[in-house]
Amino acid sequence: MHIFKSSMASMFALAFAMFGSSIFTAQAAPMSCTTSAGGSGATLTLSDATAAACFTGNDTNQIDNSFLLFGMTGWVLSDKNDGPDGDGTIDFVTGPTNGTKSGGWSIDTLAGLTKVVITLKAGNGFGAFLLDLTTPDPLSGTWASTKGLSHASIYYNGTPTIVPLPAGALLLITGLAGLGLAARRRNKRQPV
Repeated sequence: MHIFKSSMASMFALAFAMFGSSIFTAQAAPMSCTTSAGGSGATLTLSDATAAACFTGNDTNQIDNSFLLFGMTGWVLSDKNDGPDGDGTIDFVTGPTNGTKSGGWSIDTLAGLTKVVITLKAGNGFGAFLLDLTTPDPLSGTWASTKGLSHASIYYNGTPTIVPLPAGALLLITGLAGLGLAARRRNKRQPV
């Protein structure tokens, strides 16, 4: 019995050494990049990202269906923190605040997508960050910039999944039931 326990302990220790540390430390680190716009460049950082890339210029003027970003084209603007831009598939709940140099961000959904990017524009460039959707909370994180933020945007790649709102379905059912009840009462009151 002692040999069995010793063998089991050794196998557990080996398994922990091989897999345990990666299981317990599998968290995305903040990703950073620096724009190369001379004296007006900025270092931009976003938490919970798997990749980062910096560019000169303005993301909303450059990123479109044909822009190559993280090896893919077909990017769609979903939301911008300071305007009604985008198709609204994914929206900022808490957007980065323009003019500041750090803070938090949160989005409302992933809409079934596996490729979501947040961009931070500061100085004469912008950083694009591919979100790590495997983190415990892929819908929120932090950001930082060495220059005051101009704006932040959300882009996605792929076809979103439309998820019906449960509250909307409940509201529809309640409304239909109310109409049915009103029609039934009206029919009872009318003489035959």
